[in-house]
Amino acid sequence: MSAENNNTLHPADKRILEILQAQGRIPNVQLAAEVGLSPSAVLERVRKLEERGIIERYVTLLDNKKVGLSTVAFVAVSLNLHQSDAIENFHRFIKENRNVLECHHVAGAEDYLLKVYARDIDEYEHFLLESLTRTRGIDKVKTMFVLSTLKRETAMPLG
Repeated sequence: MSAENNNTLHPADKRILEILQAQGRIPNVQLAAEVGLSPSAVLERVRKLEERGIIERYVTLLDNKKVGLSTVAFVAVSLNLHQSDAIENFHRFIKENRNVLECHHVAGAEDYLLKVYARDIDEYEHFLLESLTRTRGIDKVKTMFVLSTLKRETAMPLG
C-alpha cells in the first residue's frame, strides 16, 4: 500500500485493516465490536477496501517446514538482456514457477530478488539447473540459503 493510500484511510479503516491482518477469519460481528461500529457499517467498509484494491485477497499462512518445504533461499538474479522479450520471458517463468513465492524487481547490482521454497537441497538444485538457469536472458544467479528465521511478519504497519 502506498503512503498516499495510507494517508487517505479513515482511522476506522486503518483499525479494520490492522485487525484483519492479525485475524483474517474474525467474524464480522466481532470485528464490528472491536472497531466500535455496527456490523453493517464494518461490512460496507471492508467491501469498499476490497473494491479499492487495498485488501487484495485473503490467505492462509502455512508453516513451510510442516508442509515439507524446509529449504528456503533468496536468489539474486541478473539478466544479460534487458530487452522487452527477454524480460517478458523471465516474468512468464516466474509467474508459472510454483517454487518462487516472491519476486521483486530491485535496484542495485542484481535485477531481481526471488524467495524460493523447496523440499530440500536436491529439489532446489533441480530448480536452479533445470529451470531457472535455462531461462533465456539470465546472466548471473546468486543463492543465499536461509538458516533460520528471526522474524516473519505479514502485517503492514499502518501507524
